[in-house]
Amino acid sequence: MISLETLNKAIAGFVVMSEEMERVYHSFMNNQVPALWANAAYPSLKPLGGWVKDLVLRTTFVDFWLKRGPPKSFWISGFFFPQGFLTGTLQNHARKYNLPIDELSFSYSVIPVYRDQAQVSEASKQAHFGSELPMDTLLPSPEDGVLVHGMFMDASRWDDEEMVVEDALPRQMNPVLPVVHFEPQQNYEPDPALYHAPLYKTGARAGTLSTTGHSTNFVVTVLLPSNRPSDYWISKGSALLCQLND
Repeated sequence: MISLETLNKAIAGFVVMSEEMERVYHSFMNNQVPALWANAAYPSLKPLGGWVKDLVLRTTFVDFWLKRGPPKSFWISGFFFPQGFLTGTLQNHARKYNLPIDELSFSYSVIPVYRDQAQVSEASKQAHFGSELPMDTLLPSPEDGVLVHGMFMDASRWDDEEMVVEDALPRQMNPVLPVVHFEPQQNYEPDPALYHAPLYKTGARAGTLSTTGHSTNFVVTVLLPSNRPSDYWISKGSALLCQLND
């Protein structure tokens, strides 16, 4: 015979689960990511539909990497913790050349090739094992560092003719930044004319402070060429984003 205490515990557990599932249900009805999922996931401001599509792209990106080896260009938006990927790149370079990692930092070169991860995902499904994606032939094969794509520009755009940061065009919200070569350099001293564009995971540009003293939403500062002084872009709030809100 079941004791009254055991029955009460079972009922209490059922009630808690029902409340949890009810909150998930209401989130579905409002096209919102359930808090139960969001608390265990990466930062995102996307509604439920866009969030699920983004999640599928992320899993496809990692799956292709595991089965076929490192991609020609890495989708930085697809990492749960992109800072760890960039730190790992510096560590690999330090080991390769026997250099102290605290003397390494990235220099950035923009490659005028645009890469959409949804197209990469579709192409990877059709590719045979060991074969190169057709779009990969457009990219160089750098000796050091990594190629990175998936960054969006906020309050600015990339000028393919001048190869500099420029003002965004009318009604152009968040244009895509072309592929960027992140190359480790020892004791790198950047040109003062470069704009230090902060890269954020989401458009919120805010987050709790981490042990490094930076916001958890901040990834890295990308140095981009510009014909305008840095104060101009700072006053406009120009930055880079890993993902959009839609």
